[in-house]
Amino acid sequence: MGPAVVWNGDYIPINVIYSDRRKSWAIEVTTAGEVLVRVPSMISEKRAVEIAQSRVEWIAKQQSVFQKKQANPRSYEDGEKISFFGEPLTIQRTIGPARTEIFEGQLRLSIPDTFSPDDSKNLARDLVTLLYRRLGTVVLDPYVEKYAKLAGVNKPQLRIRLQKKKWGCCTPKNGIIINARVLLAPKIVAEYLVVHEIVHLRFPHHQKNYWDEVKRLMPDYKDVEKLMKTDGWRWEF
Repeated sequence: MGPAVVWNGDYIPINVIYSDRRKSWAIEVTTAGEVLVRVPSMISEKRAVEIAQSRVEWIAKQQSVFQKKQANPRSYEDGEKISFFGEPLTIQRTIGPARTEIFEGQLRLSIPDTFSPDDSKNLARDLVTLLYRRLGTVVLDPYVEKYAKLAGVNKPQLRIRLQKKKWGCCTPKNGIIINARVLLAPKIVAEYLVVHEIVHLRFPHHQKNYWDEVKRLMPDYKDVEKLMKTDGWRWEF
């Protein structure tokens, strides 16, 4: 058996990757559940395993998240549940020209019958994501204006994109990007991310003065971060 770590009596295989250019270690869990431990070339395999073992709880949690995602893929079928800023919606799917809208607790989704099942699902996902991004910008723009004023910075341009990893980021030209996935979460999550990125326009780091400002603008931000850690895997298109 190759290198592995132990969690609750079970072995979790790891793949140790060496690099002459790397100066520190890093651990990645892929969407397939593979554990990649990247270390400098001078690190022994035994030490690489010890490093991974020190992070085994995080590794196990990440694998569990990806397993849940794979077990509950979104299909965009009629009657399926989805949310918009945490508010539940029921998908009402019909055959017709490609379009979608939110109306009276329903996500109305029209898809032509000329597509294969896979292409139909991909089109549905694209339509829903586009709608959410458009509506999400309208909903979140007032928060951007509010918190920019409170933080004493110029109002940044808001863009919403679907991203795999980052929840949000800043751009060099006074802009902020929010991950479209948070439009599925309770609104407080998106509000927190707006605060998080706007404060970065003043403090481009995560030092104490950065977090002091975040806390001033949103005193309960740590509760939101906990929610993101426990429920973030659910917010997928």
